[in-house]
Amino acid sequence: MIDSITVWVKSIIFVVLFASFLELLLPNNSMQRFIRVIMGLFIMLAILNPIISVIETRLTEDQIPTLATRAESDLSDGNILSAANHVTGKRNELARELYIRDLSKQIRATVLAIDGVADAKVTVAIADAAQQENVGKIKSVVVYIEPGIIADERKIAKVVIRPDVVETTNKSDKLSQSVIDKVKRAVTELYQLKSNQVEVKRKN
Repeated sequence: MIDSITVWVKSIIFVVLFASFLELLLPNNSMQRFIRVIMGLFIMLAILNPIISVIETRLTEDQIPTLATRAESDLSDGNILSAANHVTGKRNELARELYIRDLSKQIRATVLAIDGVADAKVTVAIADAAQQENVGKIKSVVVYIEPGIIADERKIAKVVIRPDVVETTNKSDKLSQSVIDKVKRAVTELYQLKSNQVEVKRKN
């Protein structure tokens, strides 16, 4: 504190001496008055500068704890971790939904290529995130089939007669065991599943 006051006093003395020296050198005219005004401003700055510095220092010291407390409350480890977990959970949920949707489309396309299937709907269940070693693996597949006419029956396809239209349908009212076996075999072999993981039902 004493050192700061000493430097302050020395600065004021230096500015005053410098102003007096300039006043002696300059002639007594309007320029001298202008220089006096300038030097007066320098003297005022030399006097006020330490006071301003002290005020700024105190304001900064008062604000730092408040800002630090606010930052700690807003960016605490718990809040950051909670936000990160929330984002990760949403991302994993979206990825899971897209994966199941694409998987269902692939299986449906495979089933529709089988003779005797007119239409199909597929639901897939996969291992959840809690089972880290099996995450993403298929747990079960349920295939809902709308029966179609198989190749041997197409020669005598059912004819639907209406007053103004005569059409041949490729649908069948019966879901044969052979079609069920074909569907189960195709899905189990393609996705490396066990027979009890695949269930085939008639589509309502």
